[in-house]
Amino acid sequence: MKKLASERNRIYLEREKLSVGYLLAGFPEKEGFLPLLTGCEEAGLDIFEIGYPSRNPAADGEVIRNAHSLVDLTIQTDLGYWEKIRAAVNAPIWIMAYQEDLIDSGFYRLLAQRGLADAFVVPGIPLERRLELLEELRPYGVDVMGFVDPEMNPEEQEACFDAFPLVYQQLYAGPTGMSVETTDYEEILARAKKHADIKVFAGFGINTAERAAQLLESGFDGVIIGTAMMAKLNRSQEELTSFIEGLSAAVEKVRGK
Repeated sequence: MKKLASERNRIYLEREKLSVGYLLAGFPEKEGFLPLLTGCEEAGLDIFEIGYPSRNPAADGEVIRNAHSLVDLTIQTDLGYWEKIRAAVNAPIWIMAYQEDLIDSGFYRLLAQRGLADAFVVPGIPLERRLELLEELRPYGVDVMGFVDPEMNPEEQEACFDAFPLVYQQLYAGPTGMSVETTDYEEILARAKKHADIKVFAGFGINTAERAAQLLESGFDGVIIGTAMMAKLNRSQEELTSFIEGLSAAVEKVRGK
C-alpha cells in the first residue's frame, strides 16, 4: 500500500472493512458534541469524518446544510475545541471541509501541526492543489483523500489512483443526501482495485446498513455515511447510536466472510 502519513490511519486501515461516519463539529450542541463522539465510538464506528462548519455548504444536501446553519461558527478557529474533539475518541479523525473555509484561511496547517487531524477530505479542488496538500501535510503525519466520481474521465481517475493511498469514490455526481441505487460504480471500482496500494471508500446515497454491506461485499474497503447519520441524530442520539450499532454488526459480518 502507498505509505500513509498518519500512524493512526495505518493502524486502523489494517482492518479489512471499515465504517466511516460524518458528524458536523459542534452539532447539535457544542459541548454535547464531545460525549456524542465518544458514544459513537463505543457503538462501533471505526472512523470519524468531522465536518468543518461552513457559512456556505453549497455541495451538501438539505439535512447537512440545515445543520451548518445552526452550528456555532466560532468553532472554525477554536483550536482548543478541536483539541477536545481529538481527545474524545481514539479513532482516526478525517476533517471534511470546503476549501474556502479551511484551506484558504490556512487554519488547516495549525490543525495538522497540532496533530488534530489524521486526514483532510476537501471536495471540489483541482488535482494539482490536492497533490500540493498531500506533499505539504505528509511531514505532519496527515493524509489527504483523493476523489473520483462518475463524471471524471479514466485518465483523471488514474491520476488519482496513482497519487493517493486514500480514495473517496463518489457513487454518483451531485449534492449529498440523494438516495441512489446503482451499479455504475463497478467499472470505476474495478479500475481502482488494479492498484493494490490504495484503500477505496464508497460515499453518497448510503442510507442503510444493508446498502453498506452490499458495497463492502462488492469490493470497497470502507463506506462513508453522512446524511443518514445526521438524519438519525436529528431524531435523537439514541437513534443514531442504534443505527451505528446495526452498521457495525453488518460490517463485522462482512469482515467475517
